[in-house]
Amino acid sequence: MDVTSNAPYKTIDECYNLVISKLTALGKVKEVSTDLMTKDSNDSRVLYIYNLLEELGYLPILKSNPKDNKVAKHYRCLGNQCFAQKKNCEAWQYYNLSLLYCCDVSEDFIYAVSNRSAVFHEMKKYEECLEDIKFVFNTEFPEALKDKLLKRKQLCEAELAEEIATDKNEAIIADILTMKSPKDEKYLSSSSKLKVVYSREMGRHVIANEDIEVGEVLVQEEPYLTVLLKSQFLFTCAHCLSRKLNLYPCMGCTYALYCSEECREEAYKKYHALECPVMASMVSYNFTKMDWLALRTSLKSRCEYDDWFDVFEVSIDADANVNTRNWGCVKVADKWVYESKNYTSIHTLATNVDIRSISDIFRKSLTAAVLLHLLALSKYIRCEGQELLTDHCIKYVADNLLRHIMTSPTNMHGISSNIENSEGKFLDECNIASGAYAFLSLLNHSCSPNVVRYSKLGTGQMTLLAIRPIKKGMQIFDNYGYHHALQNRDTRRANLKFQYKFDCNCKACVDDWPTHEKATSAKDLPADILQKTEVCLDKEVIAKLMTGDKETAVKYFKPLCELIGVLDAFAPCRELAECQEAMKQCLAIFHGTIPYSCSEILDWEAIPQC
Repeated sequence: MDVTSNAPYKTIDECYNLVISKLTALGKVKEVSTDLMTKDSNDSRVLYIYNLLEELGYLPILKSNPKDNKVAKHYRCLGNQCFAQKKNCEAWQYYNLSLLYCCDVSEDFIYAVSNRSAVFHEMKKYEECLEDIKFVFNTEFPEALKDKLLKRKQLCEAELAEEIATDKNEAIIADILTMKSPKDEKYLSSSSKLKVVYSREMGRHVIANEDIEVGEVLVQEEPYLTVLLKSQFLFTCAHCLSRKLNLYPCMGCTYALYCSEECREEAYKKYHALECPVMASMVSYNFTKMDWLALRTSLKSRCEYDDWFDVFEVSIDADANVNTRNWGCVKVADKWVYESKNYTSIHTLATNVDIRSISDIFRKSLTAAVLLHLLALSKYIRCEGQELLTDHCIKYVADNLLRHIMTSPTNMHGISSNIENSEGKFLDECNIASGAYAFLSLLNHSCSPNVVRYSKLGTGQMTLLAIRPIKKGMQIFDNYGYHHALQNRDTRRANLKFQYKFDCNCKACVDDWPTHEKATSAKDLPADILQKTEVCLDKEVIAKLMTGDKETAVKYFKPLCELIGVLDAFAPCRELAECQEAMKQCLAIFHGTIPYSCSEILDWEAIPQC
C-alpha cells in the first residue's frame, strides 16, 4: 500500500463530488459501477475504490493541529475578556480551549486552570472551583497566584458549609427508572419480559414475553462505545460523556477533554492511542458522526486483543454464528450471552449490503478507503518485516471499516438531552453523542411506537420504557425518528425507505393516522377518564413540566402512565398523544436536563489559522 498523498479537496463530501465529476468527464461512471458490482466482499470493494483514488491522485493527506502555547495563550486571553464581560460560559470554554493547546503542564496550563476556577466561583460552582484550585496547588505554580487562590478557596468553603443538599425526589426518580423484573439470562441488558425471535420478514426482533404496563423499564444498556459530537467537545468528557465541569486535555491532540485521569487513561488504552494521530483529519475533512463511529469501533475492536490473530479469530467465530440461535453472542463459562460490551454483538449487526444501491455502496466504500489511507499514514496497519500479515491486516481493516459504515446509520443511536431555551423552557433537544447499543439495535420501527428511549445525562446509559400497554406476544416497536405525530405518511415512508431500506407497514401507516396538529378528541370517553385527563393536562401542570420542574414530574408521572394505559384503546386521539408527550417530558426531566448557558457554544476553529 502506497501511503503518499495529494488531496485536492477539503472535506470528504468534496472528495466524493470530485471523484464523480472526474469519472463523468472521463466517461467511466458505468465502467466503475459495473466493476464495483462484481466485488463480493467488503475488503474488495474498499480496495477497488482505494486503487481508484490512488490512480486519480485523490488520496488524502494526514492533517495535523499541533499543540502550541501561543495559541493556548490566545484562547486564555479571549477567556479573560469574556470573564470581564461576565460571559462565564464562554470564558469557561475558552479556558478549556487553552488547556487543549498547551504543550504540557506549563505556566500557561496552570494559569488557564487558575482562571477557570474564577469562572466556577462566579457560576457558584464551588466544588468545581475548589478542584481547580487543588490542581494548581499540586503543581509548581507561580507564587503570584497563591494569595488570590487561597482567598477564593476560603470563600468557596464558606459557601459550601451553608449549603444543604437534599432532594427528596431523587429516590423516587431512581425507583421509577429501575428495572423491576429480573434481567434475561442471555440478553443481559434486557428484562426477562422480552424475548428475541427471528423471522424472514422481520429479521431479528423483540416481542413481549409477558404483559407489560406503561412506564415499565424494559432495557438498561451501556454502549459498546460512544462518539461525542464536535459541538460538545468543550462541554463533555470525550470518553464517559460526564458533564463534569473540570475537564482536562489529552496530551497528544487538541480535541479530547476528559473528566479524570482514569477516563483519559482508559480512552487511550481502548481506542484513543490509535485514534489520536488521525483526530485532526477527522475534524478537518468533516467526517460524519457515523463515519467516526465506524472508525472508533474498528480501532476499539483491535485494542481489545493482544495481536491481530486474536482479532481475526473473534471475527471468524462471530460470522460463524450468524443466523443461529447464538447470533451475536459470546460464550462465557457455560452460557451464551449477548451484551454490548462484547464486540461480537456489534460485529454481527445487519449491513443490508444486499439491498443497497450501487451508488450507496460506492459512497460508503470511498469513505472507508479514505479512512483506510489515513490509518495507513498513521502507521496503524503496519507489521514490520511481515508483508503477508500486513496484507491480511489491510484487508481486515478495509472490511471492518465498510462493515461499520454500513451498520452505523441503521443501528447506532443518538444520545441527547433537553436543553433550556431563552424563555426558560426545556423543549429544545441538544444532541450530545452517538453510541453503539447491541440490544436496542434489534428493535424494529413503528411510526406509533410502544416504547421510548432516554439516555441518562452525563453517561452513555440508555433506558427503554413502555409508552403504551403491550400484550404478551406483541412486538416491541421503537421509533427511528419518523413519528406519525410529526410527519405525514408519505414523508415518513419516503425517509424510512431512503435511510433504512424498508417499506413501513405499521398501523399508523396502514390506517394513515393524523399528525398531532390534526388529531381529534376521543369519542365516548368515560367521564372519570376525561376528568383525570383534564387534571393531568392542566395548563399549570404542563407549564411546570416545560420549565423542568422535577416535583411536578414526580407527582404526575404515574397518573399519566395509568391514563395512557386506558386511552390506548381510543388511539389515535388528541388526549392520548398529549398524555404521551407529558410523560416523555417527565422522563426527560428524570434523565437530566441542560441549562441555557450550555447552549452558548463558541464558534471556534477546530484547526485555527495561526
